[in-house]
Amino acid sequence: MMDISDGLALDATRMADASDVTIALDSATLGDDPARALGGGEDHGFLVTFAPDAEPLGRRIGTVRARAEAALLVDGAPWSGRAGWDPYRDWDAGRG
Repeated sequence: MMDISDGLALDATRMADASDVTIALDSATLGDDPARALGGGEDHGFLVTFAPDAEPLGRRIGTVRARAEAALLVDGAPWSGRAGWDPYRDWDAGRG
């Protein structure tokens, strides 16, 4: 489980990378504006995974699969849209 305040796509990718899996999301489960739900930030919620036979505690938005080429799939395709807010995206260690 992790919070998704940096954006669902970014945080789902982080979770998938840390767990060496692929997370496959269904955009139809993400509300009226799936692109905003995936790429927004400052939304407060949690991304939680459960065993396949467990009853989820909230809305099911996708599945966890064995690692494929992409860490995150949306409607079966690798996500290429805005991933969310990454405070380290433009970090330059030389500038401090």
